Amino acid sequence: MFNLRRPLTGLLVTACLTASAQQAVPDSARAIRLQDVIISARRGAESRVTVPQQVDVLSAPTIRQLNPPTTADALQQSGWVYVQKSQLGGGSPVLRGFEANKVLLVVDGVRLNNAIFRGGHLQNVLGIDANVLERVEILSGAGAVPYGSDALGGVISLYTKQPQLADSSARAPRVGAAGLLRYATAAREKTLHADLSLGWRRVAWLTSVTATDFDDLRKGRRDYASFPGFGEKRFYVRRLGQRDSVLVNPDPNRQRDSGYGQLDVLQKLLFRPTPQQQHLLNLQYSTTTAVPRYDRLLVVQTNGLPRYAEWNYGPQRRLLASYQYQYHHPTRFFDALHFTPALQLLAESRLVRDFGQERRQENREQVRVWSANLDLQKTLGRHELRYGAEGTHNRVHSTGTARNVRTGQRQAIVTRYPNGATYATTGLYATHRWSLSPVFSLSTGLRVSTVCLRGEFDPRFFQTDVRQIRQSSASLDGSLGLVAQLPGGFRASGLLGTAFRNPNVDDAGKTFEQNNGTLLLPNPDLRPERVRTAELELSQRIENKLHVALTSFYTQLRDALTVQPYTTPSGATTVEFNGATYATVASTNTGRARIYGLSARAQAEVGGGWSAQGSLTYTQGRDRTRRVPLDHIPPLYGRAGIGYRRRALTAEASVLFNGRKRPSEFSPSGEDNLEQATPAGALGWYTGNVRAEYRLTPRWTAQAAVENLLNQSYRQFASGISAPGRNVVLALRFTH
Repeated sequence: MFNLRRPLTGLLVTACLTASAQQAVPDSARAIRLQDVIISARRGAESRVTVPQQVDVLSAPTIRQLNPPTTADALQQSGWVYVQKSQLGGGSPVLRGFEANKVLLVVDGVRLNNAIFRGGHLQNVLGIDANVLERVEILSGAGAVPYGSDALGGVISLYTKQPQLADSSARAPRVGAAGLLRYATAAREKTLHADLSLGWRRVAWLTSVTATDFDDLRKGRRDYASFPGFGEKRFYVRRLGQRDSVLVNPDPNRQRDSGYGQLDVLQKLLFRPTPQQQHLLNLQYSTTTAVPRYDRLLVVQTNGLPRYAEWNYGPQRRLLASYQYQYHHPTRFFDALHFTPALQLLAESRLVRDFGQERRQENREQVRVWSANLDLQKTLGRHELRYGAEGTHNRVHSTGTARNVRTGQRQAIVTRYPNGATYATTGLYATHRWSLSPVFSLSTGLRVSTVCLRGEFDPRFFQTDVRQIRQSSASLDGSLGLVAQLPGGFRASGLLGTAFRNPNVDDAGKTFEQNNGTLLLPNPDLRPERVRTAELELSQRIENKLHVALTSFYTQLRDALTVQPYTTPSGATTVEFNGATYATVASTNTGRARIYGLSARAQAEVGGGWSAQGSLTYTQGRDRTRRVPLDHIPPLYGRAGIGYRRRALTAEASVLFNGRKRPSEFSPSGEDNLEQATPAGALGWYTGNVRAEYRLTPRWTAQAAVENLLNQSYRQFASGISAPGRNVVLALRFTH
């Protein structure tokens, strides 16, 4: 784990010694905003009321009050997003029944999804530091027109803090600093965050560092009456005297071998030579210690011994370097231009050793991603046109090594992906918004996309008919939306749209030994997944008093990818691999599926500093070809809360809740992890939570929270680790 003592001291002192600046007084965490500006819907700022698609916004004051340890926790605590976790160092957002590589993650305008984003469960959102988030926009539903592949369920756009320039009349630079020291009991979390900014009239820079250390997570002690002891960790494995030993866990509520550490660094440099032009250099780096894959460490063989002695994600690293040029000045062809080239270097690994064996399999992947986005905007009377282009190029470096943990001897083994595989995309898009009248506005969009995938397989390790992958595809996607802003604050909107997701290197080229005794093989014949979706939203607003919205949606999915028994081109249904015989499976296009649901949102300002808010999301999905439940469909979930704000105090009491999901509602594909649930499936649960912050001085704020007040023991649907028990959070913030 990271040794935080010296970084904590040094960074806090840095924050405390920085010269003074005005402190922004935080808004109420649930303030009703009528004129929010949305950036993600069409890759440019526009009024929220003109967007026909459902958009939820997490503002900086809300994130600050939630005080989450990770970005995944911020999404979950909002009540708007369902989040699955296979381990403490996990967090896979689900939007409208789509998860992992079917939800697009974007940070500061750069797409994070890459060639090896898998279709099961992902933890990549953890690579974005929650403590530097300025805003999160959750765009639900198909988002192919502005973003291209992968946005089947929606887009989660994350925006980090920006450097601030000094006023034009200022004689001294604008100086700002912020610090956070947080401790939480459930995982003995220790977090230190500090950022420092300097701004002149034309140049500004921002530096941010966050270090976090998580111990083993402790689950709740209040068990379900029908399943006492569910989720307890009764054993753990240690290597003693050159052999693996199973040890008794003296505290079964402590989920041993779940802790990890993380370090995040952000550096931005802003240069604005004229009021019309701006240059921004954005550098982000994130790294972790080894992250135990907790759900795999729970697997027990028929002989009663653990399946694995080790199963870790090795240190995961993400480096992002992007440059953004903005030009705002009316010309013949555009009023605003944004150009964003970027480079990402990503590294991940899987370190796996069976119990009682000395051979550890080490699969390591490195991905280099080049990308560039050009976005332009032009307004002509009642018409607003946005158009642009995008290109990406991924190159995957994949290695496999077997290492003897006793002798250190190494030998090459099969790689997870074809080494040197490439994945490239291009796209051209245009959107148009027409203000038909003060009441009606019409939005249309069109995108042309191409995708190219290339890979060569190494035949040294096992015999397979697949020697290479050569895939090229094109897609034409569109959207049509209508918004009616009626008298009395009533608003109605409707949207029709299409989207696609092209198979990437993980889908088409992965070789992977599964827990059920099958071997996942590459399949070069995959086709893109495609959706057609429709949504309708009705809302009522009373300025500064009430906002209520109800959204319904219906999605048809064609050529959905699921893992199925696979017959190789030569007719084989088994293969010899690592000295054993395996049944063959592969990702396969299975036909048609449908997903539909409802979501409700409500916010109210009661008066006297009191406010209330609530959200509810219901989703259903079914594979219509095989007539079975579709995977990744969460149960009913939501949030309700009451807030209070007066002078220096901001407080909130809330309830997070999930409904039940019976075994018959689980997908047979295995992605829903039925084996990790109770015999009655995923049980319903709720947690009571209270949090408060008090502004001690204009610069110092104390925060406290108690999450899961009743210390309930529960495990979320599809998750492989039990949720935190009663969690007391204490934090001290400094803003200067």
